[in-house]
Amino acid sequence: MNPEQESQAKEQPESKEGTVLLREMRDIQSEAAQLAEIEELETEQALKIVESMKVLQAGIDSAISIKPQALGEPLIHLKQAIVGADAVIIGLDNEGKPVSTPLSALKPADILNVVNEWTPKLREKILARKKESEARLYLMEKVLREFKEGSAAIRDSRRQFRESVESDLVRDSLDKE
Repeated sequence: MNPEQESQAKEQPESKEGTVLLREMRDIQSEAAQLAEIEELETEQALKIVESMKVLQAGIDSAISIKPQALGEPLIHLKQAIVGADAVIIGLDNEGKPVSTPLSALKPADILNVVNEWTPKLREKILARKKESEARLYLMEKVLREFKEGSAAIRDSRRQFRESVESDLVRDSLDKE
């Protein structure tokens, strides 16, 4: 195309189809940019959730079993899986070989699936530990009360004995005079 033909092509009004196509392309570019931004925010939020999980799970110092289906690809094939310390997924593959993957390496949707399954189990463990701790605390308070009462009884008995001995010594000394 010579320069004059190019100029004429630019000056020609776009066809209706061309206008629609260009509008669609701009819309697609805009939506794609928004999608990329949303997915970046989604990943950031998922990683913050994983960090929070680490703190909560460290507080109970216990692993929590989860269904492998919650893990998504490529871990869905595991026979069994747990969320261990530092939010690491530990499992056994079909051959019985151990597999470990940080939860943060999963897709945000799979992290949410794990959290959905993990949360009620974490709550159960926390409630069980709380119940056990409350029972121990109650017993300790009772034992401490018994020790205090026993110590007080011993102190009273020693005091009474000393007073009785002192009284006997005073009486003896008075009787001798």
